[in-house]
Amino acid sequence: MSFTSAVPKFLLTLLCGYLGGLVFWTLGLPLPWMLGCLSGSLIASLSGAPVGVTKPIRLVIMVVLGVMLGGTFSPEVVARAGEWIPTLIAAVLYLGLITFVAQFYCRKFLKMDKMTAIFSGFPGGLSEMTLLGEEAGADVRALTLTHACRVASILLAIPLFLTYWSGLETLERQEITLFWSNFDILILLAIAIGGLALGKFAKFPAYQLTGPLLLSAIIHTTGLIDGKPPELVTILLQITLGSALGARFAGYSLKQVGKIMSLAVIMAFLMLMVTLIVSALLSYVTDASFEALILALSPGGFAEMTLAALSMGIDPAFVTTHHALRLLVIVFVVPIFLTRMIKRNKN
Repeated sequence: MSFTSAVPKFLLTLLCGYLGGLVFWTLGLPLPWMLGCLSGSLIASLSGAPVGVTKPIRLVIMVVLGVMLGGTFSPEVVARAGEWIPTLIAAVLYLGLITFVAQFYCRKFLKMDKMTAIFSGFPGGLSEMTLLGEEAGADVRALTLTHACRVASILLAIPLFLTYWSGLETLERQEITLFWSNFDILILLAIAIGGLALGKFAKFPAYQLTGPLLLSAIIHTTGLIDGKPPELVTILLQITLGSALGARFAGYSLKQVGKIMSLAVIMAFLMLMVTLIVSALLSYVTDASFEALILALSPGGFAEMTLAALSMGIDPAFVTTHHALRLLVIVFVVPIFLTRMIKRNKN
């Protein structure tokens, strides 16, 4: 796709998302600039509107988000990391449980083959799971739709649950800073470029996000710059990320994907129920809050859940750390076992 055609398409995506966000904001719904934009873009994509986000734009979004999420770390957070060891261990065990439940559902109700069901059941990011699944011979179309439905459903459901069931409200800042200072911009730009290069060189999983996140976390723990992202930047990122997620259904009609989408949404809520039960149990036996555990263990995407935590004021460093561990396990450890399984099936 040429640059001249990609820009209008991206602007239309943002416009559709913004209109949805405006409706959510007017109605007083939670996270309007993420959930509303996701809904507006989703409706537009299923209606056949030419919406979509190109890879270079997604790259910029991930790099900026990585820098922002790294800003949630501080010397105080590092000092508290030891407190999270029980829940971090539980998060790895929970990964096995939620994957088993999801892949069983995919085999039983979505009628997927074994490999497609396994990769559809992993609560990882869409891009990582699609890439790994394609290499393993999974059905990429079914895999993509299942993960997109899961992330979209979880992202819509959890903030609504936290707002209307737990009584938690979106974070309102007393002092609003619209943008970074010139000094901060220079440092953050260096972090973005350096983190992207580091992640690519070290072959980090989802390096566009994890490289800048790691470098940003290191810099912010020194206290050199303030970790709180400006209000305007947070809103713009929510609009862009929400709109981009909804646009992932572009090219499909509701009739084409209606059955698999409806079954995938049911699977997402089944996974969410497991998450709520495990979070309740962990909050009972540890000092972690129920709300923080929900976002930390949620089978939504890394970027989406951590940004939701940032927006709702739910200890984003706690959520980011748990999702980062899960991502590392999925991308580094799981392929080793899958490779052995594929070789065993061929023999």
